[in-house]
Amino acid sequence: MTLKKISMSYKTIITAFIVICLFGSCKKDYLTGGSLHQAITPLNNMDYMKANSFKLFDTAVVVIERLGMATQVNNAKSFFAFTDYSVLNMINLRLQQKQQVNPLATYTLDSLIRDINEDSVRQYILNETVELKTAPELIPAVYTSAGNTTMGVLKQVQTTAQYLERTQAPTYLLFYVKVRGALDQPGVTPPPNQNDISVLCQTTGIKTSNGATTMHVLANTHTFVRF
Repeated sequence: MTLKKISMSYKTIITAFIVICLFGSCKKDYLTGGSLHQAITPLNNMDYMKANSFKLFDTAVVVIERLGMATQVNNAKSFFAFTDYSVLNMINLRLQQKQQVNPLATYTLDSLIRDINEDSVRQYILNETVELKTAPELIPAVYTSAGNTTMGVLKQVQTTAQYLERTQAPTYLLFYVKVRGALDQPGVTPPPNQNDISVLCQTTGIKTSNGATTMHVLANTHTFVRF
């Protein structure tokens, strides 16, 4: 298994991501990779990822299948999909940690799969349907993931010029939140190392399995498992 395709520059990814964001308020369609698609697909979550024309999920699919998680991912009411870039971020992080001890150390995709378990993927699965339009602002709605981790979901209105110059309607983006300790409250400083970690969804509201399940795609900058 090669990760060669993941070497695409982050400049290109960021450019594509901006295009996605500019159209993030569409109600009937969603944008992914710069192309417009219908928001409802007959494909299940795994088949949808395998069919991605930009090969954005090939390594993620390998991780899920090697852990025997395909059925659970397909049956998820809401699945926050991690991309190949997120997996590579984790591999590089582990490699750097090991090379601080032994400069000749290696760390591969096989190494990562040996080090994780099913709950590593289950934290991206919620048993409730989560949608951008019903997500709260300011304070996340809290859920317990299939991996028994505390996760939050919220939306935030975008106020930068790139959004305000192109539409008068407010543009909201969805965030998936790893809650560490107690849920962070606005204006309150959390204890050390207990601040929640928010991950932007670069694509939202993909209705898979003819609308029975919902997929959101996390930003490429996300680090798989680690958040």
